[in-house]
Amino acid sequence: MIIPMTKFSFLVFHKDYQVFLDQMQELGVLHLIEKQHDISDDIREQYDLARQIVSVIKSLEKREIDQTNEAEIARGEELYKEVVDLQEQLEHKVLQLNQLNKEISQVRHWGDFSTETIRKLEENNISLKFYTVSSRKFQDSWLQEYPIEILSQHSGLTYFVLVHKGTDDIVLDAEEMRPPEKPISELTFYRKELEKDINSINEKIDRHASESLQAIKQYRLEVIEHINYGKVIENTVKEADDKVMLLEGWVPEGKEEPLLDYLETNSILYVAEKPAKEDKVPVLLKNKKFAEKFEMLGELYSLPKYNELDLTPFFAPFYLLFFGFCLGDAGYGLLMVAAALLLKKKVKKQLKNVMGLVFYLGLSTILFGIIGGTAFGVPLYETSLPVYRTLAQKFAERDTDINQLLFYLALLFGGTQILFGMFLKVINEIRQFGWGFAIGTIGWITLLIGGITIYLVSHFGNIPMEQLNTPLYVLLGISGLLILPLNNLGRNIFMNVGVGLWNTYNMVTGILGDLLSYIRLFALGISSAIMGFVFNSLAVEMSGSIPVLNILIMVVILVIGHGINIFMSGLGAFVHPMRLTFVEFYKNAGFSGGGKQYNPFRKIT
Repeated sequence: MIIPMTKFSFLVFHKDYQVFLDQMQELGVLHLIEKQHDISDDIREQYDLARQIVSVIKSLEKREIDQTNEAEIARGEELYKEVVDLQEQLEHKVLQLNQLNKEISQVRHWGDFSTETIRKLEENNISLKFYTVSSRKFQDSWLQEYPIEILSQHSGLTYFVLVHKGTDDIVLDAEEMRPPEKPISELTFYRKELEKDINSINEKIDRHASESLQAIKQYRLEVIEHINYGKVIENTVKEADDKVMLLEGWVPEGKEEPLLDYLETNSILYVAEKPAKEDKVPVLLKNKKFAEKFEMLGELYSLPKYNELDLTPFFAPFYLLFFGFCLGDAGYGLLMVAAALLLKKKVKKQLKNVMGLVFYLGLSTILFGIIGGTAFGVPLYETSLPVYRTLAQKFAERDTDINQLLFYLALLFGGTQILFGMFLKVINEIRQFGWGFAIGTIGWITLLIGGITIYLVSHFGNIPMEQLNTPLYVLLGISGLLILPLNNLGRNIFMNVGVGLWNTYNMVTGILGDLLSYIRLFALGISSAIMGFVFNSLAVEMSGSIPVLNILIMVVILVIGHGINIFMSGLGAFVHPMRLTFVEFYKNAGFSGGGKQYNPFRKIT
């Protein structure tokens, strides 16, 4: 359900405006109406700062250091700047280390040498020339003819030095290299010093991760508060030569009382009114305990517009059934229920709804595991359990099995959700545009339900279709009028016929495609059961025959195998019902979305 909103407009004397804003922030119920589309440079800088703080927080959290001896919250800005400075130093040192390692890799083939000795040799007209050549091309005769010293051989190359005296040039069939500027001993020393510096910086950052994280998080909230305050100032309209301040915002139903008390006590002039059709009203959802747990799923797609239906309580039961259908293993469901009950008391408050959702999904998985006859990959219909043995015999007598029934059940679920979505579309269209706009959808509902009813009467009543031609023609005539010439009373009849024909093409092709999409429920359930059965077979076949050891091997394979299956099948069971909800159901329910979350101006520190 979407909470109704009231639009408040305040007129405040400029000298009292600061106090008024502080009180609005304390009350924390007013969602600001933003009149300016562009934000100032100051607020833009604050947004950038908030993003940078988030980046620092994430980098500290990645270090996974236990938080102890927390620093003073008031020092958050100072601590943030210290961490940023340390990160910049670390980045610079790491870059230096990478460059140094590259230089060492180039120099290591020449070994160690003394730059002082080389300098003294040059003073005496003796120079060293550095060469590299393919080891296959190196000529041993060079060692006899020239003062050459081989320094190293690596990757098929020979590195050597020629001691050259005087000005005579010696030509060798080898590539002369630029002499290394520093010996490897000096570079290695520098690398050790750099590594010490990097370790020292990392220790300081780790200490901040342990002690400063909460203070930096608090500083981020302070920056966000500053941003929100600045946005309120910028969206205040100044009237009467800047003597009167006009501010507008939205307040949800049920939260007006403390605001009204403050306004009346302080004699602040205000106007309260209901939203106009053209207003962009923020959305605040409020559902009962069961549906509330599914709000997080709906928000992954989009919030409804203010004047739309909140589809959360309507898709929640379907999503619950679809998840259980896809995972469909009673054993996996038991694990989910147990995990949700154990963790619900230990997780943070914001994750309690997640655990509640997992609990309900686990119950649905147990239900469909019992119906489909699967528990930890064991096909129960092939066991000697009394109920399943009897059902398997009855299925065999009717030349069918549980899988065929599950296939038809998936299609039945799909048809039911599509029709239910169309009913909701009628309500949505009436709420937003009036009765005249919903007639076309009513015509399609009449045609589909009427057609299904006539078929069922013929099939189960053993009445030939020829005898039902009259009600069929009446149905086609009534629904045809609603779908084609009367689908929208706000348009002329010829426009309606054209639009109706186009909608007919889309409906015929769309409904068939939508219905077939629900086969994925059956396919995913079957794949989950097969994977569980395969891992059970592998555990038995690969465990061997050595006592005790075979049991250990079997347990390891079962735990790993079913762990993989729970993850993969659970992921499919989470994603595909969501896809059916957001594509098939939302489309047939006429959901447009695009609502903006209610976000009051309030203190968050």
